[in-house]
Order: sequence, then C-alpha cells, then structure tokens
Amino acid sequence: MKIIFIFLFVFFPISLFGAAFLIYNQDVKANSMGMAVSASIDNSSAVFYNPAILPDLKGFGFLAGDIIAYPRMTYEDQLTGEKYVTKTGSHYIPHLYMKYTKDRFSAGLGIFSPFGLSTQWPNHWVGRYNIVFAQIKTTFINPVVAYRINDRISLGGGISYVGSSVAFKNALKLSPLPDGVSRLSGDGEGIGYNGAILIRLPEDIALSLTYRSPVKIKYRGRANLYLPAPLAPVSTGAWTTLTLPFMFVTGISKKIGNLVFEADILYTGWSSMSNYEISSDNGMADGFFYKNWRNSPSIALGISYSTEKTIEFMGGYMFDKTPIPKKTLGPELPDSTRHIFTSGITYKKGDYRLNIGYQATFFNDTRSYMKGMEGKYTGFAHLLMIGMEFGK
Repeated sequence: MKIIFIFLFVFFPISLFGAAFLIYNQDVKANSMGMAVSASIDNSSAVFYNPAILPDLKGFGFLAGDIIAYPRMTYEDQLTGEKYVTKTGSHYIPHLYMKYTKDRFSAGLGIFSPFGLSTQWPNHWVGRYNIVFAQIKTTFINPVVAYRINDRISLGGGISYVGSSVAFKNALKLSPLPDGVSRLSGDGEGIGYNGAILIRLPEDIALSLTYRSPVKIKYRGRANLYLPAPLAPVSTGAWTTLTLPFMFVTGISKKIGNLVFEADILYTGWSSMSNYEISSDNGMADGFFYKNWRNSPSIALGISYSTEKTIEFMGGYMFDKTPIPKKTLGPELPDSTRHIFTSGITYKKGDYRLNIGYQATFFNDTRSYMKGMEGKYTGFAHLLMIGMEFGK
C-alpha cells in the first residue's frame, strides 16, 4: 500500500503538462505590440499568428529570433507566514519562420515552442513533496499554405506536428526514514491543425479570424525512485493522454498613415484539462486527477509607428485571465491573471530588420485553496527579445 501511495505522489506533478502557461510570445515584433497582431503582422511570423496574411507579403521571407524569460514566483505559507522563492533562471523561447509568395499563393513553415517554461523551488521548501522541479518542452513544426481569393478575402491554414518532453523531480516523505527522491521523464507527440481568414475592409481596416486546434498528446515516461536504505530503488513505466487546448483569435486593425492600431481577443479552450487519467505498466501508478480548468479569454492591444527612415516603434498591453480555479492551483505552475506591458523597436536596412523588445509581466496576487498547499502566490517576469528578419 505504501508503494502505491508513493507512486501517486510521483505522478501528481504531471499536471504541468497542460499548465495554463500557453506562450503566445512567438515573434519579437508581435510580442512588442502586446501580441495584438492577428490582423496586421507584416513578417513571416504570420505563419503562426495568421497565415492568411502571407499573400500580402511578396517574395521570400525569413525570420529567426529568441525570447528570454526571467520569471520569479513567491509562495507564502498560510500557516507559518514563511516565504519561498523559485530559483531564478533564464528560459528560452526560440522561433523560426520562412515563407514564399507568388502571385496569389503563399507557402510557409514555422518552428516554434508555445510551451517551454520550467519551475524550480528550493530542495527543502514546504511543498517539496508536491514538486521541486518541473519542466516541459514542446516543438511545433507547422507548414502552412494561403491563397488570396480577391482584393478583400484571403484564406490560410496548415498542419502541426508536435513533439514534447517533460522532466520532474519531487521529494518522497518516508518517515521515520530520510526523504527519498523521485525523478520522472517522458516524451510524447501529437498532430494539430490551424486555419485563418483575413478580410480587408475599406479605409485600411482589416479583420482576422484564426483557429488553432486542440492537440492530443500521448506521453510515455519512466519514474525512478531513489530511496534510503534499507529500501531498494524502484523504477516503472507509465503513460497518459492529455489534450492541449484550442485557440481562437479575432482581431481588428486600422492603419492611419505610418500608424497601425490593433485590438485582439484570444479565447483558449483550457476545459480540455478538466481531468486526466494515468496508467502504469504494473498498475501501481494508476490514478484519476480532477483539475476543473476553464476556458479563458485574453484581451490584447497594440500600436506601431514607422518613421520615414529606418525605425519602427511598437508598444502593447495584454490582459491575460487565468483558467485555474483556486482549489486546484498548485506549485508546479502557480498561475494567476496577468497584466502584460510590452515595447520594442525595429531597425530597417534594405530588406533586413533587427527587432529588439522588452516585456514586463505582473501576476495578480492569488490565494490557493489546494489541500495541503494553502497559501498565497505572487509573481513577476521580465522578458528580453531579439530577432532578425529578411523580407521585401
């Protein structure tokens, strides 16, 4: 019976697989405009944000960049008042896009990572039996095609191959023996698709509708338990199937001379993470986990201004509502509603552009009522961005 209890603790942190930390930051310029770009983005990252825009971008285009995140989260224990801080580290969000347009037809390819952060708490913190370290990495490979039907309407879409890997570490309470340590790693893959439409209205107004499908990912991993004497190490395989959420985005942009304004609404289908099951090779890690995550909206506002010469300035704001109820909010990824402020600058030289940006993310203070981990989470994150692009 004790071994079954241990295995349930080992696999509990798998909740990070579908954590509500969709990283919509998939291009430096787009990020600098508060990610409000689905109707106006003018570079190859349209592969991600709205492939229907690609026919407006003539010839060959290429873009590569990296966004570096520095998150810091704090947990305050409700009973003792003691505070614990995650270990600060850099998290990289690389992306690469290319496209080619001839006449009314476009083709493009994107490689990006919309789930790629990690959380690391001190080894001896109060929540160490839930989680010490958790990491998820994903790679989306997304070819797309697009076609401009007429002067008003363009359509686009594609298919995504998604590869994912995870790693977890937590302590095992084995009183009166010293704590043990569990480590879990696993891999999974899935297929999704995306579609989009761009409608060009009079007076330089554009309307966009985009959809990115859910992605069902089948994970298989291995848990290794490092136990103090006289207990022997234990290892077993386990698997689960999780569904990453759909994303629906609609946006409207307006161009006035060298100014572009845009407002977007992003709706994410996090109810796909309402619950999940775990199975194992020997049956000891089988379990059912109730999360009750909810679909959530985000609102983004962006602006850009191009000078007559070589400089473009961008700024933006996003209100990003968390889908995680307080009763299931845990330390594997202590999410809360966020206020995101962004800025950036583009330097243009011929067909080349250098993009630099910055983002400040303020997490609302939030109290968790998760059993055994009642307390308050606070957080802040810096994001630094740099990218290069080529295009007409």
